[in-house]
Amino acid sequence: MKYGKYFAEAFFVFLGILLSFYIEDKRVKNENTIFKNELVKDLQEIIESEKTQITNIKELQFRCLNAAEELIFDIQNDSNLSDKKIAENFLLVSQRGTVSFFPQRGIYEEFINTGSTKLIKSKNFRYALSDTYNHLNDRNLAVSRLIDDFFFRELPNVNKRILVISKEVKNDNGYVYSDLDPVYFKIEKNYYESDDFLSIINQFKSLIERYIDMLDKLENSYNLLDIYTEEELSD
Repeated sequence: MKYGKYFAEAFFVFLGILLSFYIEDKRVKNENTIFKNELVKDLQEIIESEKTQITNIKELQFRCLNAAEELIFDIQNDSNLSDKKIAENFLLVSQRGTVSFFPQRGIYEEFINTGSTKLIKSKNFRYALSDTYNHLNDRNLAVSRLIDDFFFRELPNVNKRILVISKEVKNDNGYVYSDLDPVYFKIEKNYYESDDFLSIINQFKSLIERYIDMLDKLENSYNLLDIYTEEELSD
């Protein structure tokens, strides 16, 4: 009986310890889940900001694309554009064609660094998060570098023959979206009408089209991510 009493006491002590561990584990998990959900809410705000930025950059890139197409059409059809219009189009393509989207990665990095990704319940959200900030981000950087390399390689030679000095007409969306007004320009017409310049502008056009396609993919990904954040919070 004496040993039975000690055994019972030891058992209840052990049970109490297990219960305290269980309660503490539940408390920590609840706190981590609350923290993860706060990160998801923070991410929702970032997503809206990113979608606005992508929309603005797409609109700018479509303007660049239209400018490149107008130059190509003019060169192929007896060059009827005024020098000022050529300068305006060339400015838009050369100065704004390299504007790229760069995501805000702070919240995503916090997901990774705090281990909060392990608490994500929605498989859709987990996949979309990784796809947006890893796969698509890598592709976006690769295309952006390709465009930058081409522009920086070709523009110095072009600028020797098509010289345009401009001033910026700022707007509320910031520097990169400001209009460019040519205040001085000198167009070497023989070069402007040459196959060499036509080839460069056509490559500019192709790269801009490629980046618009990249922006479409990013926009779709952020739209899905927005939907799946709601799915994660509603589970």
